[in-house]
Amino acid sequence: MHLTRLTPPLVFALLLIQPLPAVGQELRHAISLYGAPKYPQNFQHFDYVNPQAPKGGHLRQGILGHFDSLVPYIDRGTAATGSYLMYDTLLARSRDEPLSKYGLIAQRMELAPDNTWVAFYINPQARFHDDTPITAHDVKYSFDLLRAKGSTFYQQFYQDVDRVEVTSDDRALFLFKHGNNHELPLILGQMPILARHYWQTRDFAAPGTSIPITSGPYRPERIEPGRSITFARVEKYWARDLPVNRGRHNFDRIQFEYYRNNSVLFEALQKGEYDFKVVTDPRVWHSLLQDESLTRHQLLRSSWQNRNPQTLAMTYNARKPILADARVRQALGYAFDFHWLNQNLFHGMYLRANSVFAGTDMGASGRPSESELAQLAGFGKELPREALTQPWVPPGEGISQRERKRNALHLLQQSGWLIRQNQLVDPQGKPLELEVLLSSVDHERIFIPMQKTLQSMGIKLKIRTVDTAQYVERLRSHDFDIVLHTFTHTPSPGTEQASLWGSDTADLHGSKNLAGVKLRSVDTLTQKIPRANSREELLTLTRAMDRVLLWNHYVLPLWYRPEWLIIHKQQLHHPVNPAPYFLDLSTWWYQQD
Repeated sequence: MHLTRLTPPLVFALLLIQPLPAVGQELRHAISLYGAPKYPQNFQHFDYVNPQAPKGGHLRQGILGHFDSLVPYIDRGTAATGSYLMYDTLLARSRDEPLSKYGLIAQRMELAPDNTWVAFYINPQARFHDDTPITAHDVKYSFDLLRAKGSTFYQQFYQDVDRVEVTSDDRALFLFKHGNNHELPLILGQMPILARHYWQTRDFAAPGTSIPITSGPYRPERIEPGRSITFARVEKYWARDLPVNRGRHNFDRIQFEYYRNNSVLFEALQKGEYDFKVVTDPRVWHSLLQDESLTRHQLLRSSWQNRNPQTLAMTYNARKPILADARVRQALGYAFDFHWLNQNLFHGMYLRANSVFAGTDMGASGRPSESELAQLAGFGKELPREALTQPWVPPGEGISQRERKRNALHLLQQSGWLIRQNQLVDPQGKPLELEVLLSSVDHERIFIPMQKTLQSMGIKLKIRTVDTAQYVERLRSHDFDIVLHTFTHTPSPGTEQASLWGSDTADLHGSKNLAGVKLRSVDTLTQKIPRANSREELLTLTRAMDRVLLWNHYVLPLWYRPEWLIIHKQQLHHPVNPAPYFLDLSTWWYQQD
């Protein structure tokens, strides 16, 4: 119930019974999930920036696909890459800590001792680009708008918030339903603040390229819908001298040029048509990039350590009746030969992923620990017995092609499929046919060997490649059997895990739970993750959840790389000690050598 809608006598009576939290708690400059923040109250800049970095220059990047929106917070349309540059948030994240955030729009924070509320105090200098002051009313409006019309993700993300109260023009008070979600103040801190005076007369949920009023370090300067967008640095950006921004946002202009396929994209790179590219295909890195061409256009190669989990996984849509049985999903995994692909297509550059948190200590490995077993107790019906005593191994790992096929057919026959005339059919005679949905022609070569293996087992696998817009919408509508998906996580997984794996959003349009996971064990674990009281407890929970997902074969982790492979113009410079958890281009700068 909102007190502003009640008559004055009733307001007074309710305040006597249920008073709102009062000012008086310690005001903080930062929030950290575990322990104290790294940077003290009077810090001048992050350690991973160059505070003397010069301003100027032009950064051009090549992007695959298209765009039709400037709002990256809705489930309709495709937002332009770089749209986030337009929007400021309440707090700014440091990239050399697992999870700490410092004041941006919110100058100070006030936390309840029992974690049942948080108050954000707005920086009096905070302004939108039209010079309108940002107030607590904009904060409340942003929260209500995102929860009502934003992406499905926000409905789950903010589910533990009861309401927001504006206690003064510079103080927004968030009241929680309970005090168990330790991450909630940090989640709210990353909320983008939207201009109430702009969006009140417009449809937030409708995509489009009209430039909204925002408050971030950049504004669109030139837009060619679907083809190109250039952001210009805001000279009078209100937050340019805050400690969280010193040494950042150095380019005068950041331009994104869109290309329809990877071949044209990399041809344009070698012609010097853009300045920076993260290369994700080892074939391109080894065979297609010509050093002579790179040198001629003053392009350099480099590799940076990536400490974040970046697992590429084959993801099965368990909502489809044909994939509802975990034994069918497991059987399909036997047809995928990682080691052959890695040696013959990828120059042996990938590492096998055995977890959705591959490359970190957050995933399941070896046999479950005693603490993991304690978390899994009571969920025996959702796990095979061997999951509690054995390590998970990808189907087919370390066995011959003949054994792969035999094991797969055994599982398929157990789940009710029959072999008739060298074809797998159900009891009604319907053949086993599946489709893998892709957004890039380059990914087809990954599935052609698997397609042939499945064909020898009596299974037909169709490979369908569609344009980016159709691909995104089909994912949002759950209109697929199998997709390739990269699961990216922060160094400190939290509330977002329920969006990725929880039952509540599995059937909602735009859900990030692509696999359609609906398990009581996973729901329990994803609810516990943001309530963890220590890093050790968090790791136990993520490992237990990972184990449940793997043994139920909702995804088949394929591979990852522990480095970013980068091509960039030699005029682009970066700090000596870059951020360990993020490839942060906001800290780079242009300097003519």
